[in-house]
Amino acid sequence: MDSIKLIFVVVPGMFLVVGLILIGLSLAPSFRRRRAVSKWSRTSAMVTGNLHGTDGPGSNGRNRFAPTYEFTDSTGKRWLGQSDIYGFDQAIIGTAITVLFNPANPAESTPPVLVVAKGLMSTGLIMVLFGAGGVTMFATVLW
Repeated sequence: MDSIKLIFVVVPGMFLVVGLILIGLSLAPSFRRRRAVSKWSRTSAMVTGNLHGTDGPGSNGRNRFAPTYEFTDSTGKRWLGQSDIYGFDQAIIGTAITVLFNPANPAESTPPVLVVAKGLMSTGLIMVLFGAGGVTMFATVLW
């Protein structure tokens, strides 16, 4: 009988562990991106336009936008850049945004954004909630 009780705790516990792994996988690209640009310089840029697209991961056929911008490096030279991250909102032309650029090659620049795989994150959170709830419920009822 105790092995059956154990199953009721282990199965939700596996949901909890798999959910935590999925959450970690969804945040991994953000941590890799942050580490890659950690030595880059921060500056202010002026939005000059928006790239428009309807394809790509997560777009579902909806309009997606990425700002194009202009900034100056530490020597005062002007550079043009465009975001590699598309979002659902257009940036307002003429507004100032913060960008990070590579001091060794200012042609490499990007806005400092958090990248999260939303599908993995939501699935992981649901699994963690069910797993934690199941472990808590069965552990208190069975023991």
